[in-house]
Amino acid sequence: MKERAELLSSTFNEMQNTSCTDIEGAMYAFPKVHFSEKAIKKAEDAEVPCDFMYCLDMVNQTGIMTVPGSGFGQKENEYHYRITNLVTPTSDMEATLKTLVEFNDKWHSEN
Repeated sequence: MKERAELLSSTFNEMQNTSCTDIEGAMYAFPKVHFSEKAIKKAEDAEVPCDFMYCLDMVNQTGIMTVPGSGFGQKENEYHYRITNLVTPTSDMEATLKTLVEFNDKWHSEN
């Protein structure tokens, strides 16, 4: 489990506009996403939190289900999402993370 947590942490910290504290074997990760002003404005125009818009786009485009951090009382002007560390086997997690990185890169280039 520790190896998988390290894989998640390192992947999130290498992703564009994303950071994450060390997971240390926890069941969930809460990566922080740093959104552009353009993305935040787009979310405001849609009357949804930016992390909600990001998570909705993620599930619609990749099938990866996450939970917006806005549902957990995050700090104002900070954005996170919750993702589980329970994908098995590890090769499936690696494939999921590859898809997530590709989604994240594309999303930030468009927003």
